[in-house]
This record gives sequence, C-alpha cells and structure tokens, in this order.
Amino acid sequence: QVITNLTQALERQKERTALMRKFTLWRIQHVKAKQEEYANRIADRQFQTALMKKVWAAWRSLSEEKWKEKVAKACQLRAEDVCIQLTNDYEAKIAELTANLEQTKAEILRLHSEREQYEDTMKKAFMRGVCALNLEAMTMFQGK
Repeated sequence: QVITNLTQALERQKERTALMRKFTLWRIQHVKAKQEEYANRIADRQFQTALMKKVWAAWRSLSEEKWKEKVAKACQLRAEDVCIQLTNDYEAKIAELTANLEQTKAEILRLHSEREQYEDTMKKAFMRGVCALNLEAMTMFQGK
C-alpha cells in the first residue's frame, strides 16, 4: 500500500508537473501573443503616423502651390493696375504738355504777327520820313 500510495503520489506529481508545464507553455504563448499584438499595434500606429506625415506633406505642398499661385496672380493684377495707373498718368501729362505746346505755338505766332506789324509800321514811318526829306529838298531846289 505504501508503494501504491507513493506511486499514486508520483503520478499526481507527474500530472501536476505536466499541468504546470502545459500552463507555463500556455502562459508563455499567451504572453507572446500579447507581445505580438502590442508590436502589431505599434507597427500600425507607426504606419499610420508615417502615412499621415506623407499626406500632410502632400497637402501642405499643394496648399503652398495654390497659395503661391494666388500670390503670383495678385501680384500680377497689382502690377497691371500700377501699369495702367502709370499709363493714365503719363497720358494725362502728355495731353497737358501737348495743350501747353499748342498754346505756346499760338503765342509765338501772335508775337510773329505783332513783329511783322511793327516792322511794317516802322517801314511806313521811315518811308514817310524819307518822303518828307525828299519834299523838303524839293522845296529847297524849287525856292531857288
């Protein structure tokens, strides 16, 4: 009976050892599964982060490109407005200077006509003076 008891105790010890081994193997497998699940979650998170970075970079690049286009268009419109304003200003100055030139030409023509009238008047005055001298000379010759 002692042998039977010892054999049964050994059997139970073996069963217990086998159960402990199975439990330890299950626990190791369970821990490995949890570690693998955690590693997969971290890898997914890393992938999602990298993907979000790529998407963010692409969106920002596109946004900056659109912004640059908007700024370039606004600058071009502003430059065109400035050119139009300068053109209008210079055309107004040209018109003003042309009117001033015409006025000055008219003044010059008026002064030329006045000069010609003055010269004619002077010619007539000299001619009258010459005529008077001639008449006086004639009277002198006739008086003798």
